[in-house]
Amino acid sequence: MNTLLLGFIGPQEIIILLILLVPGFLGVLLLVLLIRYLIRKGKAPKNEAQPETPINNQQEPLITAEKIKEYYPVKEGNKITLIRFDEIVDLSAGNNFVFLTDITGKEYVVDSTLGELEQKFPEEFIRIHKSTVVNKNLIHEVKKLDNGRFDLVMKCEKERIVSCSKSYNEKIRDLINF
Repeated sequence: MNTLLLGFIGPQEIIILLILLVPGFLGVLLLVLLIRYLIRKGKAPKNEAQPETPINNQQEPLITAEKIKEYYPVKEGNKITLIRFDEIVDLSAGNNFVFLTDITGKEYVVDSTLGELEQKFPEEFIRIHKSTVVNKNLIHEVKKLDNGRFDLVMKCEKERIVSCSKSYNEKIRDLINF
């Protein structure tokens, strides 16, 4: 019966039982030993068969030269993140910085001006304000405001609403055939 019960108890339950049953220094020591055991148990044995690798030890690249044109590189600290153009919601300028927002709602600081980016980016990106460029494929809804402007609700995991200035209203009307 006891072995049957132990089959249903996982590592988390064992740790909790040890903390409750064994007081003081001995309990901490047992806990450390148990954690080290579980860590070693989680690693694959060295004699286990490794996946086959190509003979020339070169793996196929994840992003090919043709596909790299579908991404925009963004610096994040000491690494560079590649973001697909179809996952970029908008570009906005403010406080001498340009921010790129992706479909998860995460913002990245970009080292270019909004004008330079507008030239580099595909034709799906349109300017709707002197400080905003959006991906027209990710516009979810267009709201007409009382003052004659439009607000664009973007397809994004976090709610994202960007305002269009009056001077760019014609672009939005052409876009939605209004």
